[in-house]
Amino acid sequence: MDNERPTPLIGDTEATRAQLETWLGNQRGHHVSIPALRIPESSGMSNVTLLFDIQWQENGEQHQQACVGRLQPAIQRPVFPDYDLSLQYQVMDSVGRHSDIPVPHLLGLELDKSVLGVQFYIMEHTPGRIPTDMPPYNMDGWMMHDTTEAQRVSLWYAGLDTMARFHRLDYRQLGFAHLEQPGTTPLQVQLQYWQAYLEWAMEGHGHAIGQAALDWLQANQPNDEPTVLCWGDSRLGNLIFTDSLDAVAAVLDWEMAVLGNPVQDLAWFNHIDAAFAEGLGMPRLAGLPSYGDTISRWEQASGFSAGHYDYYRIFAGLRFALIMSRIMLATGQDQEVQDNFACQLLQKHLNQVRSPGA
Repeated sequence: MDNERPTPLIGDTEATRAQLETWLGNQRGHHVSIPALRIPESSGMSNVTLLFDIQWQENGEQHQQACVGRLQPAIQRPVFPDYDLSLQYQVMDSVGRHSDIPVPHLLGLELDKSVLGVQFYIMEHTPGRIPTDMPPYNMDGWMMHDTTEAQRVSLWYAGLDTMARFHRLDYRQLGFAHLEQPGTTPLQVQLQYWQAYLEWAMEGHGHAIGQAALDWLQANQPNDEPTVLCWGDSRLGNLIFTDSLDAVAAVLDWEMAVLGNPVQDLAWFNHIDAAFAEGLGMPRLAGLPSYGDTISRWEQASGFSAGHYDYYRIFAGLRFALIMSRIMLATGQDQEVQDNFACQLLQKHLNQVRSPGA
């Protein structure tokens, strides 16, 4: 991808607003106005997020719709080497049309960089509540202060059950048979990707903990695994919950969608929560179900076995550690590249599988 941003998306919000007005007007066939753009301060590393309302007149009446734009990042040191916005969009579109899995209502995809300087897609804003990543929901925020333990149980299981329903979908019927690579397994494809990612992300400097984990994963690959379309970034922070906190209003962020064993989504779901707690030396939120109960419920709801869970816990730890290390390197925190909390948690879990019972 380009290393320089052709259009100053953050610095020139007025130009971006005007360009989006024109683009949306052309898409809809009538004039659309956007009073203002808002850019969340936390966005911009893995993507750029724009929040805005669109206004138009139809049949003599004024209408308004809240929207979200997701833009391909165009920064000098991105988190990932490339971003396939079309795949993300296709996954949401297909899942929304062929299942009861709630996804945002999509309004358009633009792959021509001449419009905003990068690829982007627009979706309708889905109302609801999203658990916070910054700060982690077990350290501050509405989940910590404004929910009961019973609501946390309902929230956790609502997210898990939605993920399990997604895992029951046939990726071929969804239209993703083209992701298959004959002659190799989905896991081997992913391990090759993450080996290449390590070399790219660390800019040739290597990563001792990550390489040790990759070597272990290569040597201990499970056989005869089921294959589904995996969500990829399956965590509470990528779910919009209804205000009642007992149902999912929308599943977000499909940029890591990939073919694989669905257990990898389950392991990621638990691991990200563990990283916020065990990894940061903080307690989990009281009331959240145990990881063991989570595994059992997922098995019952999905119909799949979690027999290779320990393997995919290491895989989850590897992915998260490398992503965090890339962020450390990209933001000039060189001392934390291999000494951040995600790497230390991966090392701990790797030691456990190497020496069971230790």
